[in-house]
Formats: sequence, structure tokens, C-alpha cells
Amino acid sequence: MAGPAPLLMEADLVLRGGRVLTLVPEQPEVEAVAIRGNRVLAVGTESELKAYLGPQTEVIDAQGLTVVPGLTDTHLHLLHYGFALNQVDLGGVRSVGELRRRVADFVAQRKIKPGRWVLGRGWDQNLLAEGRLPRKEDLDGIAPENPMLLSRICGHAALLNRRGLEAAGLTAATPDPEGGRLQRGEGGELTGIVFELGAIGLVQRAIPAAGPADLEEALALATARAAQAGLTEAHSDDLGSAGGFARAAAAYTALAKGGRLPLRIRMALLVGSLGELKDVLAAAQDWQSPSELISLGPIKIVSDGSLGARTAALEEPYSDAPGERGLMNFAAEELKEMVTLAHQAGFQVAVHVIGDRAARLALEAVEAAQARYPRPDARHRLVHCQIMNPALWEKMRALGVAGDVQPRFVASDWPMVESRVGKERARTSYAWKSMLARGLHLAGGSDCPVEPLDPLLGLHAAIARTDPAGNPAGGWQPAEKLAPLTALGLFTEGAAYVARAEGERGRLAPGYLADLTAFAGDYLAAPEETALANDVRLTISAGRVVYRRS
Repeated sequence: MAGPAPLLMEADLVLRGGRVLTLVPEQPEVEAVAIRGNRVLAVGTESELKAYLGPQTEVIDAQGLTVVPGLTDTHLHLLHYGFALNQVDLGGVRSVGELRRRVADFVAQRKIKPGRWVLGRGWDQNLLAEGRLPRKEDLDGIAPENPMLLSRICGHAALLNRRGLEAAGLTAATPDPEGGRLQRGEGGELTGIVFELGAIGLVQRAIPAAGPADLEEALALATARAAQAGLTEAHSDDLGSAGGFARAAAAYTALAKGGRLPLRIRMALLVGSLGELKDVLAAAQDWQSPSELISLGPIKIVSDGSLGARTAALEEPYSDAPGERGLMNFAAEELKEMVTLAHQAGFQVAVHVIGDRAARLALEAVEAAQARYPRPDARHRLVHCQIMNPALWEKMRALGVAGDVQPRFVASDWPMVESRVGKERARTSYAWKSMLARGLHLAGGSDCPVEPLDPLLGLHAAIARTDPAGNPAGGWQPAEKLAPLTALGLFTEGAAYVARAEGERGRLAPGYLADLTAFAGDYLAAPEETALANDVRLTISAGRVVYRRS
């Protein structure tokens, strides 16, 4: 048995009867886990852990479930997800007609009054039968008195109706903002499509801000769903949706103080300019966490766009759009200045990079920051790491930069990757096995609501490299499939590493935090089937049962 406490203490909870995967090399599998307070007290056989049973010990029979260290999502947007649950769901729409029907049905069912904004997300032009981006004309006749903002699945493009353009004050004479673009027709008129944060932000400023109670309820809904999905920790990027650091922190604080926060939250601090960065750093210096469940994560910088919207910044033009290389949201020197300032202040920096040009510029920014203010083991992060190459992997390794990857992207993106970037660039894209082989640290996330919240679906995509229907047969770039325990490591040990918590999270061992996830099926014997079934039965966070389903 691995490391029981020197003096046997009564456990608050003992979980037994499952297949417990500890991720501890010396003792990879045990039968039972004993918990006291918010820590693992002991692991071992059921017989061995009887010594920790007392009159007040709760015993949970796992009934053959797979039990793993609590799963972490290192990149998602919980507040945005909570809001999206009460917006028009446009995921999977296959035609402009279907998009129109969903919007019209939503307006009718919710009895939305004229003048109120109609918000939605999830459309993807690659799925539309028309084979094009939707346009403002496609929304004509549907609640014409209501402004509409309908985000693409990636969040890096959005569709407005005519009333939405008017409400945002956007006309053909409006210049493209810094870090964004307004799509125009042949005559210069606005089509209704806006690209990237600079342009989408022009619209969001016209939408009434949610109140504190709205923020709390959206987060309560989203975090409850997260616990049901098996998450015990989330690195959530919420500042943009909340309207700033103070509002996001206040909402999480209210949940924690009210006993309504079921998982650990690391707040990713999104900044869109040098001025915003200075404000966030100043606010963060004075902030005191109200709970062991809430901590500050990295400074988040979105440097480019998305592959689906063709706004990811590439070194060479898109294969299916000659002359287009995507958009950088910051000039190279501005990005360096922002990364350097955050680095100097002692923060991790997490830079959104999907294209190879964005990755290069982000790494050059980290290199410049380290040259000016050397900081060993800073553990800066590149978020997404999609269109990459071996030279970028090597630079990441040399600089000690970790990767935040979203395995579920393979399930959604594989049909378009080669058309976007060609076979040669695609060969080293979404290549997590190759990146791990180079010695890089990788952590796993979902980017929810871009992809489903469920980490088990992320495990399936990492292992099978297919969509849920099994396409493409044999997996996309099957040489990059991850072994089941390696995939699990993305959401456990890898996540703990990027949070500087590898000594207390990511494994099930005495002294580690008592975060556990249990799900139906035998993950080692049938990993693809078990992960795809996505049948979470029990989530324990900080020693508390926060979700249980029989």
C-alpha cells in the first residue's frame, strides 16, 4: 500500500469497489481511496483501507466504475457557456433555412419583446448547404424590430441582422477597427458579418450589460453542468463576458460564499490592450481569494482568430483562399510589450494561437520577455497550438512554454483542415503525440462553448481522432492517436503542471487534493467506447460529493 498516514486517522469518506487509476507510476491501480477533509488520506486495497473506517465514515460503493483523478479543463468560457444555454442554439444547422427557423422559433417561444437583443451562437458555414457565410438578408422578416447578434461556433465571427447593424452604429462608412474586420460586399455595403474581437466588440458595446444577479445565475448553471460532466477544476476565461475583472471575481465570490461553487476555478485574465493589461494587473495585485476554490490564472491574450473563419494568422496564404493569411489582433511589438509586462509582474501568460504565424510571434514575445527579465520555469502557455510545425515545437521546448490543446477540435475540424492549409501543413497540425514526444508539456481543455463541455468526449477525440460517428474511418492522422493513459494525463497531470499544482493535483495519492471523477465503463479495457459513452456517475471536489447519479 502506498504511503498511509503514520497515525491512522478516521476517514470522512471511503470510495471502494471501483477500478481506481491513480496515475502514480509505482502504484497505478488500486481498489479504494480514503478521504479526510479535502485531501486523500490513503489509497490501497479495500482490505487495507478498512483501518480508516470509523463510525462517521461515509462509504461509497463505486460498483465497478472507473475512478480517476479529478478532471480539469484548462481552457473554456464558463460564463459565456452559461449565457449560451439561454440563447439561440445554432449548433449543427445545415442550411440558411434551418438557421432562420431556429431563430424564429426562439423569438416566438421566449416571447421576446421588440427592441430586445436576440443573441445566439453555434453556426458554421462549412455545414451550410449554401456553402457560404450567412448574410444579413438571410434574417430578413424575422423579428425585424429586434437587433440580432449570432456568433459563429468559434466566437471569432458573428452575423448581425439589419437592426443589429443599426443598433451598433455600423454603416458602410465605418472603418475596420483595429483587431477586427467588417465584411463588405462588392459595392462596399456591410454584409452583416463581423470578424474578430475588434469588430465584435463594437457590437457588444451596444448590448445592455448583464447585472450581477445575471452573472451569478449564468455561472451557477454552467458550473453545475461542469460538475455533472466530471470536472473538478476549470481554467475559465470570463472577463470579456462579465465586463471586467471586478465583475467576474464578484460573481465567483458570491457563488463560493453561498456554497454554490462545485469545482475549483482558475480565472484566466483576458486583456485586449496594453491599457487593459495595466488595469487588470493593478486590480489583481490587491485581490484576495475568498475561497480555496478560486485562484488567479494566467493573463490571457487572443493573438489571432480561428481556422474556420479563416482569421487564424498563417505564415503562408490559406490553400482555399489565395492571398489571405488571417488576422493578427496585435502588432508584433505591441504583443511583445504586453507579454513582457505580464511576465515581469510574475504572471503566466496564455496566448491564443491557432495559426503558425501567431505561434511564432507569441514565442518571439516570450523570448523577448525572458531576455529582458529572466524567469526560470515561468510556464507560459500557447492556447490551441493547431497549425504548427517542428520548428515551433522546438522553440516551445527551449522556452519552457506549455501547450493548452483541445482534442475535441479534431472531431469538428478534420473535414476542413487540409482544404484550409493543404496536406503538408496539415501533417504537423493537431499533432499532440509528436509534441509530447518532443518533451513538451500539454494540458487538455474544451474551449466550451466552442466544443462540448464534457472532458470524456475530449478523451475520445484524443484516443480515436474521429468524430462521435467514427469518421474518418481509422482516425484523422492516426499516427497522432494518444494512448488512453496519455490522453487522461492531459486533463489531470498536464493540467496540474500548467497550474503549478503537480505536487497536489493530477494524481490520487496520500496528501493530494481529494478531487475524483468516476464514470461507467472500463477505460483501460475499452477506452474509446467508455469515453464516448460519456457516462459520469460521481464527481468529488475538495472532498465533497458535488455530483452523484446512480
